Amino acid sequence: MIRLPLTPAQTILAGGLIMGSLDILKNMVFLSFQGRPVTWVLHAVASGALGRKAFDGGLPVAALGLAFHFLIAFTVFTIYYVASRRLPILISHAYLLSPIYGVAVFAFMRFVVFPLSAIGRVPTPLPVLIDGVLTHIFCVGLPTGIIVREAARNSSIQGL
Repeated sequence: MIRLPLTPAQTILAGGLIMGSLDILKNMVFLSFQGRPVTWVLHAVASGALGRKAFDGGLPVAALGLAFHFLIAFTVFTIYYVASRRLPILISHAYLLSPIYGVAVFAFMRFVVFPLSAIGRVPTPLPVLIDGVLTHIFCVGLPTGIIVREAARNSSIQGL
């Protein structure tokens, strides 16, 4: 099978879309089993900027939450991608280091971004902590590391 190398912009676009989709879909599915509508997750994201009134918003606020979510996803992916160009160990040991990166992203979002946002400090009971860590390992960190690793491998195979 011939694999065409992706440009850095294409890798970031594809990676951000894939990783961001896995992350948001996991949360939508999980919370739907708890009786929450899928838009609740998007309102929760928007609440970082709008506060609690985001939960009273309709589809426009959900769309804003989706836009914020993917802005964050592209940023998270881009940081790993750029770092991997300066630290090749992120590529050669992606299966070990990218899950750690996912946990670091979770910790930064939960314990730095949330308290500074309009929603404020959010309690983190043990089940929420475990779910968040596992989600960020398997839906954020690993997909990011695998995509970046494969993009680097494909570009080196093509002699780029």
